[in-house]
Amino acid sequence: MTSRQTSSALVRRLREFQQIARDPIMMAGLLTSSAFVFFFVVWPLLRVVWQGFFDFNTGAFSLEYFARYVDPYFARHSWTTLRDTMVMGLATATGGTLLGFIVAFTFVRCNFPFGRVAHALSLVPTISPPFAIAIAVILLFGRSGLVTHQWLGIDFTYGVNDIYGLDGLVFVQIITFFPVAYLIIRAMLERLDPAMEEAAQSLGASKLHILRTVTLPLLLPGFAGAFLLLFVESLADLGNPLLLTGQRNVLSTEIFLAVNGEYNQQKAAALSLVLLIPTLTVFLVQRYWVNKRSYVSVTGKPTGGQLAIKEWYIRWPFVIITTLTLLLVIALYASIAVGSFTRLWGIDFSFTLQNYRLAFQRGAEAILDTTFLSAVATPLAGVLGMVIAFLVVRKKFSGKEALDFVSNLGAAVPGTILGIGFIIAFIDAPWPAILLVFAVFLLYLMNAMEAGRGKKVLVAVVGVGVGLALAWMFAAWDAWYLALLALAPALVMLILARLGARPEERRLLTWLMLVPLAGLALFILGPYPTRLVAEWGRTLGGNWAKIVTSMSEWIDVFTQVPLPAHGFLLLAIGGYVMSRLKAGWWRLVFTTVLLLLATAMIFTGKPLALVGTSYIIIAAYAVRSLPASLRAGVASLQQIDPAIEEASTSLGADAQVTFRRITLPLIAPAFLAGLIFAFARHMTSLSAIIFLTTPKWKILTVLILSEVEQGGLNIATAYSMIVIVIVLAAIGLFYFLMGRAYKTDHVDITMGGG
Repeated sequence: MTSRQTSSALVRRLREFQQIARDPIMMAGLLTSSAFVFFFVVWPLLRVVWQGFFDFNTGAFSLEYFARYVDPYFARHSWTTLRDTMVMGLATATGGTLLGFIVAFTFVRCNFPFGRVAHALSLVPTISPPFAIAIAVILLFGRSGLVTHQWLGIDFTYGVNDIYGLDGLVFVQIITFFPVAYLIIRAMLERLDPAMEEAAQSLGASKLHILRTVTLPLLLPGFAGAFLLLFVESLADLGNPLLLTGQRNVLSTEIFLAVNGEYNQQKAAALSLVLLIPTLTVFLVQRYWVNKRSYVSVTGKPTGGQLAIKEWYIRWPFVIITTLTLLLVIALYASIAVGSFTRLWGIDFSFTLQNYRLAFQRGAEAILDTTFLSAVATPLAGVLGMVIAFLVVRKKFSGKEALDFVSNLGAAVPGTILGIGFIIAFIDAPWPAILLVFAVFLLYLMNAMEAGRGKKVLVAVVGVGVGLALAWMFAAWDAWYLALLALAPALVMLILARLGARPEERRLLTWLMLVPLAGLALFILGPYPTRLVAEWGRTLGGNWAKIVTSMSEWIDVFTQVPLPAHGFLLLAIGGYVMSRLKAGWWRLVFTTVLLLLATAMIFTGKPLALVGTSYIIIAAYAVRSLPASLRAGVASLQQIDPAIEEASTSLGADAQVTFRRITLPLIAPAFLAGLIFAFARHMTSLSAIIFLTTPKWKILTVLILSEVEQGGLNIATAYSMIVIVIVLAAIGLFYFLMGRAYKTDHVDITMGGG
């Protein structure tokens, strides 16, 4: 490409963003969502890749852990671990996809009785903790299992194959992940145009021949998509391998032990990079090859209903396998339920409530904290997903594909890699990421000023320079004092906004400037009531003390948001307010004060050093469920005619009014469905969270794993039942609200996968 072509491309991209910047609300949404994705997806992954090549303590370049693949002393173990990981992924993907197809075909084509109940049963593994199936398998088929030891009397001496190892692990993962394949393939089966199958039948082809030569080829994209997704899910799984690998090793457990056992972050990062290569490759193949290929003709006007299978030699094998699968799921979860009321599984099966008493005594904080943090992260992921979906579907700008791609990485990358990335990225201030994001916001502000180049440079130099000087002066101060000092310039900005606004916009701009001012006020006043509540709670004793002190910490989550977040929010809101002020010195003075205040809040102390706080857990939850919300939003927006939104715009409404009053009500059902399944994913998440939990913020799935490792299977089953009940209650509440608000029973739950 010539220099002239390069210059032309850059100018074109700049004009695209200038076009978006004409709608400041949309530009602020683009900057905010892009900043979140960059901070919590791109930056952690870059730090993992970087850390794999550098010693964490000395910073020296090192290929030590990559060299082990060619070092004779370590090579055998390294390659065996990699081989077992690939075997696990391929076997689980193959078995899960096949089982998912059988169940989907049975429900759609074989007239399976009690269809709604059977459909619900097949989805139970998606709302339970990731290793609940492993716990159930140990209870039933373990060395002291009810079936293997109590009923069959098998004595697992040396050399006798048991549930521990790759075969048991693959079996458990197939049962755990087959619902994902079932949902994908069932959706394709229900949308198949039956014309080709009917044509083959009219030409005399048998149902078996039609299945083999017509139906299966039409479903190939679904098979490929399900296989690749299950392969990634298998490799990303941590809970099941920790419980069932036995003498074998896979990469996810090696990464976990490198962090929690050896405290070796470089080794964990290097192994994460090895695991990232196949998972990212599969994600790229699925995104850019499988999703682009379609063998299905969906006209929207099918020529007839689904082609029912009545031939016994086809129908009964499918029905029998599906029935056995559902009975196995029932047995596994029944063992968890019964085990939670059993005194000591395998020895004393007498009824007791002691497991739940212990669970609520030991885990009250974990139950409350997990539910609270999941609930907080859910709307964050939902709103971000809808904003990014709107930008991707409705707007044209360079980088749109990149934003969509990176936003989906949260579910494509194994959680262990994200968890390690979060530790490495946010154990200290991520200065390069902060500087880059701040520079982008600064460019946005300068572009929106509509002043001469000299005035822009002067405003930037004065605002940023004074702000950095204040950040350096107050570096050792507590954030509370800085927030107290920030009230004065925030009030000045509020006054400038009122005086410099046009009369018709004065009220709106005043309310907008009250948002950062209220945030600072909450930051200053928040510690006082929470301290009083916590002190009162400690006097109560017992579980009530834990509950009340946890609630006081919940209040801090909303009031003690890190000041850099206040600074970036101020830049986003202030940029819009400044663009609506009268041209001239109003904008110049307002922007100078804005940059001064935002710079001081962003760069003081160790900004965004989030390890050990609740915010890093909330961010991890949101990143993992963001792709589901994004896909739900994209699917809904693609079904809405843009002419509706264009009519609103032509009548004078800006982007935020159109989105709030036109678009959002139309996509509300999908938005709310995405919220509830994001909540379920948060409640059952383990791999990305296990490295981030602290004594102050305890996570229930981590506590379950700890109980299993210490031999407390009965208490672990009680915790698992508590998680399942909480998720089911949330789903029931969702269906109740959806039924009342939208008078519909249909919710596309395929967005829950991934």
